[in-house]
Amino acid sequence: MIEQPYQYRRRELVEPDWTRFPGWAGVTEADWASAQWQRVNCVKNVKQLRAVLGDRLHDSFYEDLESDIAHSATMSMLLPPQMLNTMVPAVEETAPGSWTDAFYADPVRRYMLPVASDRRSDWPSHPFAARDSLHEHDMWAVEGLTHRYPTKVLAELLSTCPQYCGHCTRMDLVGNSTPTVDKRRLSLKPVDRQTAILDYLQAHPGVRDVVVSGGDVANLPWKQLERFL
Repeated sequence: MIEQPYQYRRRELVEPDWTRFPGWAGVTEADWASAQWQRVNCVKNVKQLRAVLGDRLHDSFYEDLESDIAHSATMSMLLPPQMLNTMVPAVEETAPGSWTDAFYADPVRRYMLPVASDRRSDWPSHPFAARDSLHEHDMWAVEGLTHRYPTKVLAELLSTCPQYCGHCTRMDLVGNSTPTVDKRRLSLKPVDRQTAILDYLQAHPGVRDVVVSGGDVANLPWKQLERFL
């Protein structure tokens, strides 16, 4: 009889109470569920993060974050409220600094909001590490269209996302420039870029698989997406 060697812990997936954060104490359920409200109230800098979290975190965390932004960050900060609310869903406040310790340890925070102390300077970088590690730009057939495999292409229709992951593999193109990374810019107008991509695809009938990406197509107006598809 085969037995499962590890018993996974299961818990109900429930949205943590966003009003636990001082900056969202008065946010209604209707506002929280609104995609428009979520976009408008994205956290884009340390000042806004402080306004949301209040005195939950020690000043040392914000200093750690500011140091990373100034010296190491490859992505600018863009954090929707819902994503921020998934961090530290529950805290046992057993001692001063419990919130700060839990925030440092949270895996979502490590990915979305990296700080300087997360980065291990004593560990060498991968020898092939590069700002465009997948060489997507080198393989552009036309602007925004990576043709790496004979029958498959990647169409990057835009260079923005609803949120910016701290360790994005497309950091060469996606998002605003940071003190350490001057981002590549798409030069064509969206309609001209899409037309150039479609012209290339029509001229290469061997392509049968088109991955539509970006950035994130969630930021692409529906009419533009429908036209392209």
